[in-house]
Amino acid sequence: MSKAEGFDFSGDQVAAAWERYRDRLFEGQRRLSEWLVDRVDPQPGQTILELTAGPGETGFLAAERVGTEGRLISSDVSEGMVGAARRGAEARGLTNVECRVIDAQQIDMADASVDGVLSRFGLMLVPEPGRAFAECRRVLRPGRRLAYGVWGPPDRNPWLTFLALAIMQHGHVIPGDPFGPGGPFSLASPEASRDLLMAAGFTEVENEEIPGVFRYASVDDYWDVQSSIGGPIAGLVASLSDDERAAIKATLETMVAPFRSDDGYELPSLGIGISAE
Repeated sequence: MSKAEGFDFSGDQVAAAWERYRDRLFEGQRRLSEWLVDRVDPQPGQTILELTAGPGETGFLAAERVGTEGRLISSDVSEGMVGAARRGAEARGLTNVECRVIDAQQIDMADASVDGVLSRFGLMLVPEPGRAFAECRRVLRPGRRLAYGVWGPPDRNPWLTFLALAIMQHGHVIPGDPFGPGGPFSLASPEASRDLLMAAGFTEVENEEIPGVFRYASVDDYWDVQSSIGGPIAGLVASLSDDERAAIKATLETMVAPFRSDDGYELPSLGIGISAE
């Protein structure tokens, strides 16, 4: 994850929530993570850089492929997220993972020093993604690839939008423009990514829509997860009174009703995988 004006995902509380829910947040779009790693195609002994890594699960897939002679550099601008990734790597017994604080817009690494760059749901959150793409191109060795994931349009991601919509229906304003630079839907159009990537020096760009699903045991479960993992929403929800929260939850219950399953609720998501060389 990363930090952008109006959409700050770097706070300690948000990082703690991502660590707490790391498994379910990863599994909801595991197919995308696997797609990204396949496009980078890590080989034994190589060095792979993961940017905006959050708790690090996507990069851990690459770490398994590069083996003990290779290295994964798991990085995020948030120290809290880097700590979560370090604990995740240790829990998995991965000894080839280096966890570092790195700003994707200013990568503190030498030119042509890595064999692949990964990012899942983070590069759209940086204030200047064009700078980040140029940095990715700079640190990649010739012929190697960048692969990253972004969210598709909001109407294809109710898991992400329902809580925000319910909050706004009750007159609250969520800071930041979700479609502007650094917003969660800023790169929802594949054309937006393609233009920025070509400007950064990439010549071969491909993308693929990859659906997923996020599961919740109840409306309260949905509330607990979603109100804690999103930077601007987490801060706003914390400021609400009990009555305001109850009113929003009632609206939310109506919104998620069509997605009820035998085990709770299943809300669809749509990620877009993009790779470039």
